Amino acid sequence: MFLRLWQLLLLIGSAVMATSQASAIEIAYSYFNESAAVSNQDASTKRPLLLWIHGCNQTDEKFVDVTDIVEKTKHLNPLIIAPYQVSKMNLLKCWNFTSSEMQKRDGDFMQVIDEVKKHVEAGEVDPNRVFVGGFSSGAMFANHLALCFPDIFKGALIHSGAPFDVTGSMTIDSARANAQEALTCAGANSSSDTHRLKTLFYIHGKKDKVVPTFMGRNAFAQSVLYMDSLDDRQFNSSYKATHLIGQDGYSVHFADGSSTSYIEIENMSHRWSGSKPGSDFSSPSTLSSIDVFLRLTDNLQ
Repeated sequence: MFLRLWQLLLLIGSAVMATSQASAIEIAYSYFNESAAVSNQDASTKRPLLLWIHGCNQTDEKFVDVTDIVEKTKHLNPLIIAPYQVSKMNLLKCWNFTSSEMQKRDGDFMQVIDEVKKHVEAGEVDPNRVFVGGFSSGAMFANHLALCFPDIFKGALIHSGAPFDVTGSMTIDSARANAQEALTCAGANSSSDTHRLKTLFYIHGKKDKVVPTFMGRNAFAQSVLYMDSLDDRQFNSSYKATHLIGQDGYSVHFADGSSTSYIEIENMSHRWSGSKPGSDFSSPSTLSSIDVFLRLTDNLQ
């Protein structure tokens, strides 16, 4: 039987990690809108922060350019940080989502949190307006960060991603176990007194053969259960689901005002919806995922 491409990527990722375990995980960062910084003395004008994470076979700069995130958010003046992993850690430039380090709140990959905190503590960034987004393996990383650190991130855009701990079971029935695992990663920081997380947005192409739609649906199902527990510490179905008018998707709202939403794009493969043309992962004629995310978060509020 032939392996699906996503299964092949898992095997390659595992093999690459096995050869690099002796090396410390090395992550570098590119910054966008850095020159637009405001005075750290003026608390009323502290900026939002966007952690923007590329996928396999992409560079951080290409991902920022193709998604058009700088242009689409320029009126909001966010600090955009694009992390990238040195190539020796993964030959395909994938984030090593098969590593157990990705599932730990104190794992090596979570050093990106220190980069975020550095800008918050410097007084430049509003701690209540920190967001994360990613594509493909970057979406898996972004999902892990949002669920492990609901005290840091206000919202997340998960494009063509997969559930927490992608190496585990991929059935809808496993969503509760995956949600519980993510809540364990968040720990005490998932309590109602500490978490900031309000918006999760999942988007997927219906013809995606790299990361098939069942993985996106599983991630969304997991997010519903995760947020259901996050609002009152119980899996008690205390939420309301509505169909998104004009879209193939749903939005689920919880008692504490948080929400998680999922949209599938007709006839789109493994592409970024609403991106600039000129890339092998562009889908410029489809719904703009960034525009939807900005609406869902009330312009990063």
